[in-house]
Amino acid sequence: MGSEGSASAVRLLGLEGFEVLEVEQVDRELRVWVQTPARPVGCPSCGVRAESKGRPVVRVRDEPACGRPVVVCWVKRRWRCPERACPRRSWTETSPHVAPRASLTARARREICRRVGEDADSVAEVARAYGVGWHTAMGAVAEHGAPKVDDPARLAGVAALGMDETSWLRANRCHHTLYVSGLVDTASGRLLDVVPDRTAKAVADWLARRDPAWLAAVGIVTLDPHRGYAQAVGVHLGHATLVVDHFHAAALANRMVDDVRRRVQQATLGHRGRKRDPLYRVRRLLLTAADELTAAGWARLAGGLAGGDRDGQLTAAWQLKELLREVYRARSLDDARDALALFYRWADDSGVPECRQLAGTVRRWEDEILAWHTTGGASNGPIEAVNLAVKRIKRVGRGFRNFGNYRLRLLLHCGVDWHTPRTARLRARAPRSVA
Repeated sequence: MGSEGSASAVRLLGLEGFEVLEVEQVDRELRVWVQTPARPVGCPSCGVRAESKGRPVVRVRDEPACGRPVVVCWVKRRWRCPERACPRRSWTETSPHVAPRASLTARARREICRRVGEDADSVAEVARAYGVGWHTAMGAVAEHGAPKVDDPARLAGVAALGMDETSWLRANRCHHTLYVSGLVDTASGRLLDVVPDRTAKAVADWLARRDPAWLAAVGIVTLDPHRGYAQAVGVHLGHATLVVDHFHAAALANRMVDDVRRRVQQATLGHRGRKRDPLYRVRRLLLTAADELTAAGWARLAGGLAGGDRDGQLTAAWQLKELLREVYRARSLDDARDALALFYRWADDSGVPECRQLAGTVRRWEDEILAWHTTGGASNGPIEAVNLAVKRIKRVGRGFRNFGNYRLRLLLHCGVDWHTPRTARLRARAPRSVA
């Protein structure tokens, strides 16, 4: 290979300090033979000029090129010290691009971490692509991912905090379903951390490890109606405003409507809902907001209630669900209080046990529900978006058993800004001709 071709090959290789000797293709795999430039070397201990002791070949996997896997074959230089009194006998040259006894180049390890973290690829899939074992690939993810996750700057600038739980390990004969609590910056949608369990202690311990200045900057906390989270927040974030958003309130109301529908169905027909039963046919319409129903939907809903709700209990429950939605749709805090008073009266007058139970829950969380208006509509929407990404990681990984690996995977995908440069368009859209 000539000097010009060698220089081009070195630039294409992109490993500073190496020169390309040869490139060959073996079994649809590129093998790039490289070496470091020849130069005099002194003994690291005594400084005497070293002598050559052979040229072993070290093979490491590099990033793919042109759709083909790449193996870098480094023809290393092994040296020995001729000075008999020197304690240093022999050594081999080193490079920051290839660690000792490594099977991957440093940039290949970084790319594996990026693919697992940013692209949410599974570790097993990336390991197969690079021709290494799962533990080697996971080691690269931990090596380059842990500093990103542990960076204190990642938690900076949080003014609105949200928390919610998700399951991470299914129940078996040895333990029940295990849950984790996710803490999210609702302003940016960034996952801050994941702690095991969904108890007040788990969240309180995490908050206790935060700096007082960090805690003082958090002014809003959005959460679902779970008293454990509220207790943890009260210990360390007593100054913050707690908010139960419309998503979780509507979920409570919809669950209440479903419970009433099942009870009325069983009491009326003596069995669970079936395809041709009136109430079962409108089960989805009962959970749809009234302002989103079409004319055909209103007709189907009215027919289903007329045919299956003889005592009007399900109708009362559905109307109570809509009254709770009106609390959040109110234009001001005073209007919300009036809507909430109407909600309480309707629940008390309905005589439906599930309605009164829902009203009791709302009374216990009344301040947090009304705070939705004082905070400008603080929402748990970003938390639910993170939960969807969490479910994607679980689906791609096909389950997790190690909480440390699970936490690292979630934070790399949902809690780290990768700043990957965007690829420039090869052909930009031509500008419109000016008349």
